[in-house]
Amino acid sequence: MFLEKSKFGSSTRVRIVEKQFENGKWKKKLIRHIGTAKSDIDLEFLTSKAKETLDELKNKDQLRLSFPNNAALSGLRTLGEYHKGPDLVLGGLFDQLGISLPNVLLLRYLVIARIIYPVSKRRTVQFLNRGFDTCLDEEKIYRFMDVISKFGKQILSTTRNYLINNYPKSFDYILYDVTTLYFETDFEDQDQDDVPGFRKKGYSKDKRDDLAQIVLGLGVNSVGMPLTYKLYPGNTYEGSTLISGIDETLEALDYHSLTVVGDAGMLSDKNLVALEERKLFYIVGARLKSLPKSVQNEILDLDFTNNKTYEITYKNRRLIISYSASRAKRTSSQRKRSIRRLEDLIAKNQAVRKHQFLDFSIAEKPKLNLEAIESASRWDGIKGYITNNFDLGPNQIIDHYVDLYKVEQSFRMSKTDLRIRPAFHFKQSRIEAHVIICMLSLTILRILEQKVKPLGVSYKVALDEIISAKAAIVGLGEQKFIIPPSYGPLMQQIIDSLGLTDIS
Repeated sequence: MFLEKSKFGSSTRVRIVEKQFENGKWKKKLIRHIGTAKSDIDLEFLTSKAKETLDELKNKDQLRLSFPNNAALSGLRTLGEYHKGPDLVLGGLFDQLGISLPNVLLLRYLVIARIIYPVSKRRTVQFLNRGFDTCLDEEKIYRFMDVISKFGKQILSTTRNYLINNYPKSFDYILYDVTTLYFETDFEDQDQDDVPGFRKKGYSKDKRDDLAQIVLGLGVNSVGMPLTYKLYPGNTYEGSTLISGIDETLEALDYHSLTVVGDAGMLSDKNLVALEERKLFYIVGARLKSLPKSVQNEILDLDFTNNKTYEITYKNRRLIISYSASRAKRTSSQRKRSIRRLEDLIAKNQAVRKHQFLDFSIAEKPKLNLEAIESASRWDGIKGYITNNFDLGPNQIIDHYVDLYKVEQSFRMSKTDLRIRPAFHFKQSRIEAHVIICMLSLTILRILEQKVKPLGVSYKVALDEIISAKAAIVGLGEQKFIIPPSYGPLMQQIIDSLGLTDIS
């Protein structure tokens, strides 16, 4: 806001105005008309009045200090900062979910902290006490995690209902994938009374085979918002998680008809039959090199010069075959790098592990297997998709499968932005509570992403703006005051787009 003097005929208008950023342009908005001056005396009086009014508007409901004779601010002290932006925006989105459980405010704080400062629970306590003026201790957080685990299904059900009501078009198909979450421990949980241990060593997608882990199966909607998740012992084969994960999703969505999209790791004839028995459509990546030789030869004989997409019927299912020149170039480049690395190792007489492009038939020294290299090159750029949906066109099938990156992106957001792993808990209930907090945090980030998309910014840009909006906590004697931040145009747009009200 600022004071503006402008000519109006033979008079001068004195007004308080504000610039606002709307539809990509700066526009001036009248805040208050002070008066019209017809003489220099009038103008001086109205200007003085306007300055007082402007000061009142800018400092409405804020701490007013008067220091006569330029007295030093000897009694005023900065006590800390308050994360006003995250509390207002991220906390506001959390409130809209409508979650109800004992001490839900603490869950709200834990979700905000996981988004803006994802650290251990011990350091989270320190962060909340400093940045949100709370009075928490580590033991209280751990006891509350047992409450989160107890109310877990209720929390996730309430969140799903919110997503269904607000993003109904995103539930036509579900994207499913699995990942692994490791723990900073060398010890595995022991099996007890036919109940398998939870934290087990297994195939790690984080390349931490040396550590115990769990397997996380996650289903998201078409915009990447988590719908359901399921945890499995760390030595579980990813393909075996599909059906139980889908059953849980179906139950959660009241057996709503949907299409399941998964990668080739989910593909097995047993899984596809199970999906068909549930009258579900599916789109899964095909392992083309595992198909019968006759089908492989049929695919390799296809001419992709003019037509980039073909369809083959296989086991009463549709096998969509597509070719991409850019994909072929990428695969060829990766193979050439592998070959150069193998040649270098062979030339230096360094140990070489078994590799598909090496021939170990000569005991003394391996050599390149030119036949295997030639065979692999024939598949460059070719990708397959299997579906039982006969209504969608081939390109629609491919587009739905391409959307699978959203669940992979959700995993990346969980692992990088939210640092879901490594986990430092050992009780299964607290591991589940940790995952619930991370899933809620991911939901908030995905909702934020959708809300700020019309503003032309990413959720990361919006999050940086939100985090930078900090209030100051100051003390004067025994009194404590919070001085709210001044919002920039983008922050104000974010607040307005989310329908939030700042009452500070």
